[in-house]
Amino acid sequence: MKKLYSILFASAFSLFTISANATTIPVAISNFNFSPSSFTANIGDVIQFTLVSGTHTATSTSVPSGAATFASPTMSTVGQSFSYTVTTAGSYAFHCAIHPTTMSGTFTVAVASGIAEPNVDLSTKVYPSPFKDKVSIKSNGIELIEFFNIVGEKVKSIPVPTVESKIDVDFDDMPAGVYFFRTYKDGVVVETRKIVKAK
Repeated sequence: MKKLYSILFASAFSLFTISANATTIPVAISNFNFSPSSFTANIGDVIQFTLVSGTHTATSTSVPSGAATFASPTMSTVGQSFSYTVTTAGSYAFHCAIHPTTMSGTFTVAVASGIAEPNVDLSTKVYPSPFKDKVSIKSNGIELIEFFNIVGEKVKSIPVPTVESKIDVDFDDMPAGVYFFRTYKDGVVVETRKIVKAK
């Protein structure tokens, strides 16, 4: 059980590319420096921290509401890397936990080009949370819902038949853990949300 949670935790920071427009943004970590130390990203982008020299971490100090915090392991081998996938727009700050007063950086996240800002009229309600065997999704105006596991593999794709509908999605055959779903309207991503299947 402990091993499963360790694998899920490590996987949470691996590549989870949920957008065709997503890119990888490299950030080099060297003695007392993140390069670049300030940049912009889009939802779905992967921030790839790679150690160039020294012994450092990449640890979030502030994230927007709804975003996951991040904390790399201590990196001491040149070329060692750590990835963080962005799921929420807003301002992020990070530092090296070993050298917090001398190494810090920031990035700002906007919605990726071609992905609409969430529309209140099109937003979904998800319950229960967390869920055990199935999750219910109530939507309005959504045409398609896709589900992804923690490493970005699509595990389910469900067309939504009506303008306003409630869908029960069976996860009985899926392992416990973190999943993401995306909703679409006119082929455009409307919303990306995280759901958790309890053991």
